[in-house]
Amino acid sequence: MTTEEFKRDILQLQPRLQRIAEKIIGDADTAEDAVQETVISLWEQHETLKSEDMERLSLTIVKRRSINQLRKLQPTVPIDAESLMLTETSDDSLEERYQLARRLVEQLPQRQRDAILMKYEEGMSNPDIEKATGMSSTHLYATLSRAYKSLRNAIEHHKNELP
Repeated sequence: MTTEEFKRDILQLQPRLQRIAEKIIGDADTAEDAVQETVISLWEQHETLKSEDMERLSLTIVKRRSINQLRKLQPTVPIDAESLMLTETSDDSLEERYQLARRLVEQLPQRQRDAILMKYEEGMSNPDIEKATGMSSTHLYATLSRAYKSLRNAIEHHKNELP
């Protein structure tokens, strides 16, 4: 696809992409970011694109980018000392909570366990974890999200078992 063909096609598609992104995200500014990322992604492959594939591909990309933007907007609850407060009693020591957290982390699937330990025990940043594991940023985000959810569920289950 030539530069002129790309410009022509993307200019025609941009309003539609914006509407789709706004519908998914609910915010015009954030939707504009998703559309811009879509345009950049398409431009990077414009030499191999065919004009007839442009619409289908752009719609797929903008939907995925919009969903990713929406996920970024959702608040996350970090796992820290306060989230590991399992009981109100003062005799529950920090060491016992640490041991429980450690046991719960050890029960996670291998990839989730590795990602959590690299992040919280080794203090690695997400880009460093991505390099060490070979995961993409999206895959790491999903892996950590699943790990956090599993840990929250396990902590809640443990709380319910306490007398």
